[in-house]
Order: sequence, then structure tokens, then C-alpha cells
Amino acid sequence: MSTDRLLSLMQRFPDCRLGVVGDLMLDRYIWGRATRISQEAPVPVVQVQRESATPGGAANVVRNLTAMGCRTSVFGIVGEDRYADNLLEALRQCGASLGGVLTVPGRGTTVKTRLIAGNQQVARIDREDASPLDGAFRNQLLGALRTRVERGEVQALVLEDYAKGLLSRDSVAEIVELCRGHGVSVALDPHPANAFNIPGLRLLTPNRAEAFALAGRYYQAGVMPLDRDLALLDVGQRLLALWQPELLLITLGADGMALFQHHSRPLHIPTKARQVFDVSGAGDTVIAIFALALAAAATPEEAAHLANHAAGIVVGKVGTATVTPEELVDDIRGDRDGEPGADDGTAPKEQTEA
Repeated sequence: MSTDRLLSLMQRFPDCRLGVVGDLMLDRYIWGRATRISQEAPVPVVQVQRESATPGGAANVVRNLTAMGCRTSVFGIVGEDRYADNLLEALRQCGASLGGVLTVPGRGTTVKTRLIAGNQQVARIDREDASPLDGAFRNQLLGALRTRVERGEVQALVLEDYAKGLLSRDSVAEIVELCRGHGVSVALDPHPANAFNIPGLRLLTPNRAEAFALAGRYYQAGVMPLDRDLALLDVGQRLLALWQPELLLITLGADGMALFQHHSRPLHIPTKARQVFDVSGAGDTVIAIFALALAAAATPEEAAHLANHAAGIVVGKVGTATVTPEELVDDIRGDRDGEPGADDGTAPKEQTEA
């Protein structure tokens, strides 16, 4: 893969216009240190040192896109609470357009609070309402999306499904039909709880476990090289047939990624990760960079390589993170044959599912 070609594609990112529809979340972190076990229960006592918060879920896709300079429109819901204020302010600071974000009275903002002792996550506390979105708000959100699409303000759309009630099969079908009529490509990061196998998707990006679940197959661990991983090859072909996406990218954790296309041999792309601290949100980074690269006229293989570089960077950071253009450029320029994670099949094995 040509370094100059990948870098030239990145230069087009600021000219791209993407939309993100999905479950917006706030990822909160309580950082501290643990030096003893509680006398009340066999759990560590964590002395809090600081707290932080970042956009999560679909909001993390937005953050990854805006970090690359992409003009990004957001469509989703938040509650009437302080967490919504924090999330929306963070997205404003990213430069995202929030005209498609609705506040739903009586519904809390989805929040995931992680307790971190040192670099180790010891607990997670979730606040969420995963009930289906009321029809009036659903129509309002789809109306805002329709307006942006018809104005030509969105050239590609990412659907980020965390099964929190925003997306339904009917709404996804309506979104895909709208986008198809205006030449807007649609990428979906699926959740196993929702069978949105609706024809018209440009890209589908499950991780390995999700892919097996969506294909109705029992999970099997990976075997490398890819042509020996018969279970995954079967799942890939089954998803191409059932979901009918143009492109299927299955993230494989320590084994990188597998790109499936109709009438083509699957392509294996080994991981670029040098070290792994946290895989939170890595899937968000993958679909953001892949969809953005396609919008910049990358080939599917080029888009996969760019997304693979980006994922390798974010898993080396603690907490839900993004990659900067400078980091991505440095990683692409620093990729040499024979280095760990290069395309020589010697990928490190500590990374877990993105």
C-alpha cells in the first residue's frame, strides 16, 4: 500500500461532509489509585484523583470524524440533564453541527461511567433508557436528516447502533431509501440485538463476535492465516448474502481486519497496534475513518488500511479516544516492512475485539 497515496487521501478529509445517526452517549471516567482491599467486601478501595468525560457511542464517531477535519452533522437524542449539557458542549467544541440532536423530556442521556485504578478498569456503571423512541421524535429526527440530505449537506452517512432505542428496522429502512435516492452512501456499525439486514448498505462493520451473532452461527476463535479460518469465511459469505452490503469489514482484534466483497477473495489486513491499553470505542474509530476514506474516493482496500492504522493508535490510549491527523500521518510514514504489526503476518496478540 503506497504511503503517498494514503497521505494524499487524508488531505481530502476536510472537504468531506458526513452525517452520523445513532445512540449518543457520554463516557465518564473516575480516575484513582487502589492500595488496599475493602473490609466491607472483596473489592478494591479506589482513592479518586480526578474525573473526566468524553463523547461516546455515536458521539465518539462524530469526534473521530471532526478530529480529521471532516464537516460532520449529528442526528440523535439526549435527555434533559447535566450529562446532556456536558455531551453537547463537548460536541460543539469538536466543531460538529448539532441541528439534528433532539432533547427528549423524561428520558435520560445515556452515560457510561468507568472506574479506573491506575490503568485498570475495575467497574462500569451504566445509566440508560433503551425503550423505543416515541414516533413524534422519530419523525422529527428523520425530518432533520431529510432536510440535510436534500440540501446536499451530507455525502455519506454513518449509522451507529448501540441498541439504545433510537434506531428501528423501519427507521433504518427509511434512512437507507432516502440516502439511496440522493446518492448518499450508508455505513452501519451493527448491534447483534437488531437485525437491520436492509438492502442498500455500502458498508457493514461488525467485530468478530458480532459477525457470528448476526450470521446466526456459534462463535469460534480465530485461526490465521485467514484462508484457514473456515468459520469466519463462512460467516463473511453468509452476511454478504443475508445483509447484502457492498462491503463487509469484520474487525478481528489482535488479528486485524478482514474485508469481504462480492465476487472477490477476502482480504486480511494485520493489525498495526504496537501496544494495547484500552479497546473502548475502537470500533467507532474504524467505521469513522473507513467511511470518511470512502467519501474521499479511497478504494475499499485503501480505506481499510487507513482505518486499521487509526484503530492501532487509539487502542494504545486509555479511555475512549480519537486519533489526530498528525498521529495518523506519523503512523503511516513509520510503517515499514518487518516492524511489529506490518503486513508480514507478525501481528501482536494482546489486542482484543475492537
